[in-house]
Amino acid sequence: MVLIQTTHQSKPIEINQSAEKVIAFLLDVPTVAKCYPFVDSVVKVNNNTYKWTMQERKVGSIQMKASHIAKYTKVNATTVQWENMQGGNMSSYGKYTIVSTGANKCTLAAEANIETDIEIPKLLVGFARTMGNREMTHTWNAFLESIKKTVETGSIVKVAPVEDVVKDEKFEGVRLKEEKRVENYNTMVSDYYDIVTETYQSGWGNHFHFAPFKTETEPLETAVKRLEHSVADSARITKDSLVLDVGCGVGGPTLEICQYTGCKIRGLNINKKQVGIATQRAKDLGVADRASFDHGDAMKMPYPDNTFDVVTFFESTCHMPDKQAFIKECYRVLKPGGRMSGSEWLQCEKPTEKDIVQFIEPICAHHSVPHMGSLMSYRSMMESAGFYVHIAMDLTQEGNILRNWEVLDNKTINTFKALPKGSVDPTIEMMISGAIALSEGARAGAFVLGRFLSSKPSAAKL
Repeated sequence: MVLIQTTHQSKPIEINQSAEKVIAFLLDVPTVAKCYPFVDSVVKVNNNTYKWTMQERKVGSIQMKASHIAKYTKVNATTVQWENMQGGNMSSYGKYTIVSTGANKCTLAAEANIETDIEIPKLLVGFARTMGNREMTHTWNAFLESIKKTVETGSIVKVAPVEDVVKDEKFEGVRLKEEKRVENYNTMVSDYYDIVTETYQSGWGNHFHFAPFKTETEPLETAVKRLEHSVADSARITKDSLVLDVGCGVGGPTLEICQYTGCKIRGLNINKKQVGIATQRAKDLGVADRASFDHGDAMKMPYPDNTFDVVTFFESTCHMPDKQAFIKECYRVLKPGGRMSGSEWLQCEKPTEKDIVQFIEPICAHHSVPHMGSLMSYRSMMESAGFYVHIAMDLTQEGNILRNWEVLDNKTINTFKALPKGSVDPTIEMMISGAIALSEGARAGAFVLGRFLSSKPSAAKL
């Protein structure tokens, strides 16, 4: 169970009635409740204390019946507050602020907070919070408008919430077919991360990659950092190493490797927004003298030949349409004897048509991936570029990868699949559908997490 907190702070609305009458109305809780969009009943349980029971709502296959108990108090001439009391399966607290602006005129604003426990995957916490805040905003805007009209007319007026529908041109561009994903990879990938970065950080932290779990109780953060350390250790990164982390995101693995090894490291990223976030994080962590970040395309790296001791990557080459070009670039910028080490999203060897249609294509479409390679295709590309390949392994050999999506059980998956088309914000729908595609692909064995280590020969020549 995860505690989801949703909040709303409204802008003041003008009411053509005195502040005193508005306050008196707000303290008449059973009548006020008739203005709320989704209430089933309000019952008095004590002095100024009421139990709210909301309408039963169905989201996919889940039936939800929420209730809370709150005590209402006039704090002063401008404030009515409610505090949560014991009882119910959710909590609600907040306040109304009523300010007189003239004879029979005032403004009304509200601050509301709701907390509830939901069984949801950790990776989807950010999505759930975003959806909750969005719905709460629509509900409270309608609620306050209902209060305004009811107080002004003297009769109950119930205003239905109106969803704001915003067409996001960037969203339209990140779910393209493979040929278009290849052609438009630069703007597609950058737009994708413009859309998802904030939600990823809120629900996933700063390390945007998966990992094998050693135990059934190991936290995600522990598993992720262990993989990063393994990638660094196998590449023999030390405080004297100069490292390039390709597709660095907001700097999660980059800064972890920097702090873990003491090395100097550069991050390269195609998304300017993430480069800015990573740069600020390096300053905040006090390692800006050793960790820096550049905007650029990893298939056309902005670095001289023979620059780095190590190149790392964490689930970033999947976004590149020409993976062979990337690997050749790694070979070029590495010093003789340098090493390339990382983990990646892969498809299984020789996927069937069903594997491609049912699992691989949905993953690619929802995550701005032009296409995926396999363990053997990556090995072949590395060898073709001149590398010696030391590790090309399926990460299931190091632990349980299904735990990355374990709470996305069949019930949760079916719930989201059952949502009516258009009922969820398109960005949230894209991210949830993408997470489900990964889960189903991994369970079926069509989607694989791989790990690699290769080295450039000491006597290498370009």
